[in-house]
Amino acid sequence: MAKFIWVVLILGLGFAVQANEKSQMVTQFVEAFNERDPELMGQMVTKEAYWFDVTRAGMTSQTTSRDELVKSMKDYFADANRAHSRVIKSVTSGDFVSTVEQVSWQQEGEWLSRCSIGVYLFENQKIAAVWYYKAHQCDTTN
Repeated sequence: MAKFIWVVLILGLGFAVQANEKSQMVTQFVEAFNERDPELMGQMVTKEAYWFDVTRAGMTSQTTSRDELVKSMKDYFADANRAHSRVIKSVTSGDFVSTVEQVSWQQEGEWLSRCSIGVYLFENQKIAAVWYYKAHQCDTTN
């Protein structure tokens, strides 16, 4: 019985480590965004990297490959926009990490922020797809 308990504990720890690694990679991906480093973001995604924007009206595909993601981010960063994002909460379940992310930016000297729910799908320890839901007013509890 003691061996069984140890096996269960070791397996459970293994799943916790994997979940933590996925959550850490999402945080690193967001930090690469903050550093305005599309090449680093590209290193964290699979060759077929899907990025979707999701609204009530539907879903729009932004990218379908790593190369498209890197190019899209280069174009985005070419703008003077200095948006900064942070993961407020994350939950890992299997190959998915769901987040609440807060994006802040300055407009006419005033700091503004919005939140969005993101869902990241992992394959082979890399981000394979991301779904970002329509931005909304952040909870005051965050």
